[in-house]
Amino acid sequence: MEDWLLIKLANKKCLFLCSAFNGLSQKFWVNFSFLFKESRLILGIDPAAIRAFQPDLILCPFLKDFIPEEIWSAIPCFIVHPGPADEAGPSVLNWAILEGKTHWSVTIIQADAHWDGGPVWAQAKFKLPVASLSSIYRQQVSDTALQLLPLTLSRYYSAEKPLLTAPPVYRMRITQQQLRITWDRPTAEIIKKINAGDSKPGAPAMINDNHYLLFGAQTGESALRLNDSPPGMIIRQQDGQICVSTADGCVWIARMARSAEKIKIRPVDLLAQSSE
Repeated sequence: MEDWLLIKLANKKCLFLCSAFNGLSQKFWVNFSFLFKESRLILGIDPAAIRAFQPDLILCPFLKDFIPEEIWSAIPCFIVHPGPADEAGPSVLNWAILEGKTHWSVTIIQADAHWDGGPVWAQAKFKLPVASLSSIYRQQVSDTALQLLPLTLSRYYSAEKPLLTAPPVYRMRITQQQLRITWDRPTAEIIKKINAGDSKPGAPAMINDNHYLLFGAQTGESALRLNDSPPGMIIRQQDGQICVSTADGCVWIARMARSAEKIKIRPVDLLAQSSE
């Protein structure tokens, strides 16, 4: 950061407002909290606690709830949005993975009356790998957001104008039904669904006539799939994982959960419990 910005921030009180102290929230706290005259962390939106602290600005690295007007209209609130400025909603990254996008974005938005539709202060693209949502969030999204915050604060406090962007299109929250696995489909399609739901909401599937949520998918070697193995059959087990045949190959599953419990454990252990 530039010296003038460091001096300005050193005279301000900053509130870190998060829905959970997850990896991104922790990275923001470790990398930026020491820059301010006083920093405080609040989990969940508590207007009384916010007013009592009287922050000069609010940083929201991971926030799932809407900020009340009484807060955002009085204090600048900067929200990390794990998507481009023209897509809004709680599942934009899930949809990007499911739809096979090759590049994605992180945006820092100032809160206003619209969900993910406030002034855009910074945005950057990154290559979207074939990986789970949780992995992408921990790595590419977190790293990009850390790079964008200094730029956001520099633009805001130097009285620059926000970026000119098109109004966002709101995308609904993704559901388990939209991620349901049908084993007689191509392996790549199944991998996308499992990655898009990992770690939430999970991709439901039938295995051995029971309903499970699947996590941690990897493509198996085509040679593992026997010609007479119908889609959905477990064709191999290794290190607690299972390999399930698909229409054109097979998929390794690292973790599974019962739909009602959602506690992720090794597939072989869960299948053993189900057979008791």
